[in-house]
Amino acid sequence: MNTQRGFTLVKVLLLSTMAGVVVFGAMKETLVQERLSGNFQKSMNARFLSEKGIYEMADQLRAKLVENPLLTRDELVNAQDPITGGGQIATDLKYDVTASIHPDNDDIIIITSSGERYSGDSNDKITAYYKFTAGQTSPVNDSLIAGCTGVTLKGSGLIDSYDSSQGSYEQTKSDNALITTGGSSADVYLQGHSIIKGDVNSAGGVYLTGSSPIKGNVKANGNVEISSGGGVRVDGNVLTLGDLIHKGGEIAGYVRATGDVTMKWGASIANLSGDDFDLQYGGTGTFPDGNDFYQDGMHYSVAHFNVDPMLVPLESYEADSEQCDPAGISSKMTTVIGDSSDFSDYIINANDYYTFSPKRLDHETRQGNSGNLKDVGTVLASQRDVYIFDINEQRYEDVAQDESGNEFVFGMKSFSLSSNGNVIIQGGDVVFLVDGDFSIGGGSTMTIKDDSSLTLFVTGNFDLGGGGDIVVERHGLTSGGHATFSIYSNNSGDAVSVSGNSEMYAVIYAPFATVDVKGNGAIFGSIVGSYINGAGDADFHFDEAVTTLELGGGSGNGGGGGASAYLLTFERWYYRLPERIAEENE
Repeated sequence: MNTQRGFTLVKVLLLSTMAGVVVFGAMKETLVQERLSGNFQKSMNARFLSEKGIYEMADQLRAKLVENPLLTRDELVNAQDPITGGGQIATDLKYDVTASIHPDNDDIIIITSSGERYSGDSNDKITAYYKFTAGQTSPVNDSLIAGCTGVTLKGSGLIDSYDSSQGSYEQTKSDNALITTGGSSADVYLQGHSIIKGDVNSAGGVYLTGSSPIKGNVKANGNVEISSGGGVRVDGNVLTLGDLIHKGGEIAGYVRATGDVTMKWGASIANLSGDDFDLQYGGTGTFPDGNDFYQDGMHYSVAHFNVDPMLVPLESYEADSEQCDPAGISSKMTTVIGDSSDFSDYIINANDYYTFSPKRLDHETRQGNSGNLKDVGTVLASQRDVYIFDINEQRYEDVAQDESGNEFVFGMKSFSLSSNGNVIIQGGDVVFLVDGDFSIGGGSTMTIKDDSSLTLFVTGNFDLGGGGDIVVERHGLTSGGHATFSIYSNNSGDAVSVSGNSEMYAVIYAPFATVDVKGNGAIFGSIVGSYINGAGDADFHFDEAVTTLELGGGSGNGGGGGASAYLLTFERWYYRLPERIAEENE
């Protein structure tokens, strides 16, 4: 018995030792887990910070695009500085992020962000790819004739299109003329005998009360009425959200009408495209019982044709809305003109010879038939910020570009060229700011030299009268991207009048004015006005090149036409560079 004394103590010690080993092992495992958990937490903190940097950079890039929707990808990236930021719960949370362009893909912006925790003990890096889609301007001058409140054409001239960027009128003439109205009740009245080689789109109604044939489609939010007569009246389709009254002649395409359709004897729908339906209408149909009013043995009055075509309306807006003034002349004219208290009247009469270049006017007066110089003078241009030139800068020949960002302009209280006076525009882009009326008449001539331009801002009336000629040596846009002759007016009422028997190239932008075009000459270019009134036998030739004309100053009530939204879209991101991943997969 005595030999076993103390054995219990030995067993207790052995058990205690074993328990200690287990406990210390568990403590070590716990310590390892705590360290792993801490490292994971730090790593996640760094990763979250790098992700935050990505989002912050993307937000700042989008903010710059809101300020200027027309930035290119490279301009956007170059305008963006690197960003450094941190977290909210500790001072040792930090991220650094930069934006760069993809070297091989013109649509990709690369955003690289590095996050760190505990002063760099834990780091994480993310590279994100964002797809950049630039905003695009919709053209201000996308129609031959655009009237916000209406259009009336009473003459018998030819209406068609051509493209001056591809050649002369004779070389490129086409059937792409477009007559539009935008106001919710703005109608188009075709009362003359003009041949219209293009489409008519009206936010109001379309009324063919003369004999003018339309060599295109007719689309209207209001009613369409075709008067009695023979021959082809519409060479395309007729689509109206209102009623159609068709009294005579042929519609070569098909008809879709949300409202009622009334056809008279002598009216027909040829449906030359072979559509399944000559017509569809959602209201009541009234048709004679003749062969011209049947398709596939079914009379137009049966339910087969009495189906609402579910047409999409053309865009329309109120007459005083900014959509009627996409170049923003109403809000910009005051800034462009500026202080006009020191402006002078320019009155140019017989034997006066004025030569304008962008920075300088040289003028002289000659005596009678002798031609001896009577008076000689020089006027230097002043400077203004003219928003039209924000995208395409003003050009000068043999003159260093000005670094102020302003344009050289000639300020005038009024401008009158008459009695055989002579004006030459040369040397680049000349700008007139006329805080009053502008008129040319009386056998006088203004000549705009090849690859030069005249941009006219006028607050009063514009009048090109009989006997006055504006000779444009080259139609279209200059090499600098400006229309050879452009007129911007913020005046209202009967503010723009063009008459005479000669041809003129002009891009007329007068969104609040009635524009009267009379005489027997020819108008090349485009016209934007509140109401367009065409009379006489003048021809209208839409220059399709002006649809590429870019104006500065933003979109809507600021210039440039409408601007489609930019897109900055997340594509993917990498926690390792894609090149490294590609190497590992090889």
